[in-house]
Amino acid sequence: MDSDRVTGKMKDFAGKAQEKFGEVTGNEEQEAKGAGKQVEGKMQNTFGNVKDAGRNIADDVKNAGQNIADNFRGNRSDVQPNRDNEIGNDDIEKDENAA
Repeated sequence: MDSDRVTGKMKDFAGKAQEKFGEVTGNEEQEAKGAGKQVEGKMQNTFGNVKDAGRNIADDVKNAGQNIADNFRGNRSDVQPNRDNEIGNDDIEKDENAA
């Protein structure tokens, strides 16, 4: 969970309390400040949700890429399963003219 989500929820809650306090005391300025704090908190919470969703998408893409790479490696060995061990220095013909 993103820290913006937690902070946003706390601001929203504090704004509700401030707005109620303004209603009870008849202080319209406190009511307005509380309502503004609620909006700020909701926006910050939404921003945290978007960041979390972005991280989840990035993780999904990373995992999909890893799965594709793993499958490719597995399929490559299936084509000539015994060939991996055969490839080496024995396959290189010696050239008498080479330095």
